[in-house]
Amino acid sequence: MSGNRRERPSRRGTTFVGATAVAVAFLAGAVLLGGCASGGSSTAGHETTDPSTADCAAGGQAVAGLRDTFRGLSEQLNGLGPAAERGDLADVKARVAQGISLSGQVASTMHPAVDRMGSPLIGSTYREVATSGDRLHAALSDFAAALAADQPAQSAADAVTTALTSLNTAMDRMRRACPTVFPDQQRPTYGPVASRR
Repeated sequence: MSGNRRERPSRRGTTFVGATAVAVAFLAGAVLLGGCASGGSSTAGHETTDPSTADCAAGGQAVAGLRDTFRGLSEQLNGLGPAAERGDLADVKARVAQGISLSGQVASTMHPAVDRMGSPLIGSTYREVATSGDRLHAALSDFAAALAADQPAQSAADAVTTALTSLNTAMDRMRRACPTVFPDQQRPTYGPVASRR
């Protein structure tokens, strides 16, 4: 009987329940985040005659450099739901670990760009993106620690969902603050309702 317990640890206990809960939440949040991968200008296409314009362009370049990071983050988080439904705790852990690495890149790329900005308004907008990346990194780290220790993970899962929502909100504010760099685009949809079964 103890052999059975070892074979299928991921299907019992509150740890896996927490993993499933956060995975479902990610399915909604990560789709929004994926929309960020298509924004941002990689070249300063216009004359930058004032601090706000210059800072929008500089921030746009930083975000453009993170396209692959955002895409990868979305892929990892979107894959949590299917992994959880399969009872594949190893895949859940691997995806969370990748999320930790990728969210760290958001903060480490955005903070230096923000430090060079001269406009308080634009700087604060981009800084919120960097800070939200920090929060997501910390929340994913806590979630990974709970999974590794086989502890209840629901509160850690909720914290990750909150951090992901915060990052999406910060990215939305950034797009609205710099419309010339981030042209108005249709907001991504949340995907098929089938994932809520």
